[in-house]
Amino acid sequence: MTGTHRITAAPDVELWAEEAGDGSPLVLVPGAGGEHSTWDGLWSELTKQNRCVRYDLRGCGASQDPSTAPFRHADDLAALLDGLGIDRATVAGVSMGGRIAVDFALAYPQRVDRLVLISPGLAGWDWSTPWRMRWQELHEAAHGGDLDRTRDLWFRHPLFATARRTPEAAARLRAAIAKDACRVWLDADREIPPLRPHVESLGEVAVPVLLVTGTDDLEDFRVIAEVVAAMAANVRRVDVPDAGHLVHLERPAETAAAVTAFLAERHPSLP
Repeated sequence: MTGTHRITAAPDVELWAEEAGDGSPLVLVPGAGGEHSTWDGLWSELTKQNRCVRYDLRGCGASQDPSTAPFRHADDLAALLDGLGIDRATVAGVSMGGRIAVDFALAYPQRVDRLVLISPGLAGWDWSTPWRMRWQELHEAAHGGDLDRTRDLWFRHPLFATARRTPEAAARLRAAIAKDACRVWLDADREIPPLRPHVESLGEVAVPVLLVTGTDDLEDFRVIAEVVAAMAANVRRVDVPDAGHLVHLERPAETAAAVTAFLAERHPSLP
C-alpha cells in the first residue's frame, strides 16, 4: 500500500500521513519538530517488511491545526489509526515521539503490539536545571514571536552536539529545524498531560519494547532510558556507541537494522 492521506483527528484538525509497504503495521511518530521527514533515513528499509505509516503532528508540516482547544497527541494517533483502518500496530517514536508512544500504549493498550522507543522522553519527568533553563529560553523566544531565533537556539542545543559533528547529519537536522513550526513550545499549555507521570505507570506497559539509545546522549535522557529499561516489563536495549540523541539520524542503518530484527522476532506475549 502506498500513498498519502489526510485524516480528521478533531474538529478543524487534519493530520497528513504517508503510507508504504505491506505487512504488519508500523507507525512512526516524529519528535519535537513534528515532521515526518526525520524518518527519511529509515523509511526505505522499514517499508520492505512492514506496512509503514509516518505522519506530521498537528500543526506541523502538512498537518493542520488552527484550533485553540486542549488536546492529546495520543488521541490524535488513535484517530489516525481509525482513519487508516488499523486496529493494532507497532508504534515507534523518537524523543518527544517516544513520550507520545508511551502515552498511547498506556491509554490504548489494546491497540499496541510492540513499542520502539528511540531516545524517549517521559511525561512528567523531573528535568535537570540546565535542561529547564534552556527550555525556558526556547519557550520565551517562541512566544515572543522570534521563531528564527527559536530555531537557531534549538539547532545549537547541546542535545544535538553529536549530530552537528557529522556534515550529513547536521545538514538533515538543520533542514528539519528550518521547517519547524515551533508548536512544541507554542502549544505547551494546550497539551493535556496524563493523569500520572510516566515513571508511575511504566510498569503497566506489558508489550515488548525495543529501546534504542546513544551512549553520548544528554544525561537527562540517559537516566530516562535507565528508568524505562528497569520499569517496563519486556525491554530489549540497543545502546549505540559514539551516538547521541538522534540515533536514527546519526546512525540510520544501524537503527533500521535493530528495528527490523526486533519486529522479526516472535514474542510469546503477542497473538
